[in-house]
Amino acid sequence: MSYPLVSIIIPSYNHVTYIKKAVLSAINQTYKNIELIVIDDGSTDGSNELLTSLAQKYTFTYIHRQNKGLIATLNEALLYTQGHYFCMLGSDDYYELNKIELQVNYLQEHQEIALCYGELTYIDGDGKIKKRGKTKYFKQGMIFKHLLKTCFIPLPTVMVKTDIVKEFGGFDNRFFLEDYPLWLKISQKYPIGYINKNLTFYRLHQNNVSGDIIKMITEVEKILADYKNVPEYKNVMNKNYLRWFADLSKTKNKDITNIYMLKAFPSSFYKPRFLHSILRYYFR
Repeated sequence: MSYPLVSIIIPSYNHVTYIKKAVLSAINQTYKNIELIVIDDGSTDGSNELLTSLAQKYTFTYIHRQNKGLIATLNEALLYTQGHYFCMLGSDDYYELNKIELQVNYLQEHQEIALCYGELTYIDGDGKIKKRGKTKYFKQGMIFKHLLKTCFIPLPTVMVKTDIVKEFGGFDNRFFLEDYPLWLKISQKYPIGYINKNLTFYRLHQNNVSGDIIKMITEVEKILADYKNVPEYKNVMNKNYLRWFADLSKTKNKDITNIYMLKAFPSSFYKPRFLHSILRYYFR
């Protein structure tokens, strides 16, 4: 077994309370051939001072500059990476200490796999475990058709071949979701691997993008529009419109709910879920 270099990228922004935990979870990995690159995206909460001190103590690459956004930060990090494998870690999350070792071993034994992912555990702002991530959608192999239905690959658990990330041009700056567009591109061409172990602890708080249902729905719809020529597209979107209308019918935003009700109507007007959502929408 060889020991290829692994690049861990931490984009940091105003997480002074959590960033040290993230950094140490990368530095203290059981696998040691790692380069750590931290880019602070214009934090104003004292993160720069803390990261400067940590970089001096642990000798990792640290860059602090004005705010450019997450996608730009990740693409900038790609310019510095020298690792055969590439991992990303949120500055408010942290790794299991054997994450990198497990994934390197897996990818070295399965050379055909472009990326592998695993399970994650949700924690709150204080680090208390809330729940395990859902695994019912987790698939491996040529999984593009499954990913088209829903993005089930948790970004903080991923290890991917760096050359393959670069092959697809890095992270797509047309979208604010950094991971889903890239997973779709990769999975159309390459097999994906899955490790049935917890790899990462993911922090839930009010600033998570995934908590903004309207923003998420409209973004995913834009991402999937790139695949209009895929045979499965129409069926996937019909199911999405029904699911999105059902979710939005629980909110107070009637304008956006009405839009997705009309989108769901042609293919779902007779389905119980649509009818239940209609009742909830009009009579809540």
